[in-house]
Amino acid sequence: MREIALEIQGLGIILYSPHAIAHITEGSDYLGSDFTEPADVARHVMACGLTGFCTGSPGNYSLRFIDSPPEEKAFQASHYKLRLGLQVKDGIICVRDLYDLIAWDGSCPENQQLAVPDGCYRLTVLTSIPPSGIVGDNQTIIIYLENMNEKPALRWEGVPMLCE
Repeated sequence: MREIALEIQGLGIILYSPHAIAHITEGSDYLGSDFTEPADVARHVMACGLTGFCTGSPGNYSLRFIDSPPEEKAFQASHYKLRLGLQVKDGIICVRDLYDLIAWDGSCPENQQLAVPDGCYRLTVLTSIPPSGIVGDNQTIIIYLENMNEKPALRWEGVPMLCE
């Protein structure tokens, strides 16, 4: 298990491998131009390049990455669950605040990077309301990474919601 602590100001988290964001111009508002409308978000998520999900709240999150499929018990016990895909070409997954897309800086802080072998991954994302009952209050999000032979089959028509 590997863990990334992330404080976000926005309402979501994005994940990507550096190759997937090479087209984004430094300083641009990519959120406003290409990642706000539900159909645009769905297009990105389905492509398995720049992917992400809505947390429903800013706050402090602990993202735990596990290199295996989820156990059925953990899956069933979680309040919220998603399946996403991610293509990794640079041996790195970057984990960032959605709002980083507002004034884009392509350099990802080292403490928000996860080293993984290149390939296509299915991400099973699980979370539950934290003990305080407040979304984003040191909330744990578990992301199971399953290496696949090809991009996973996904169906998203809008923004993946890891919340109500």
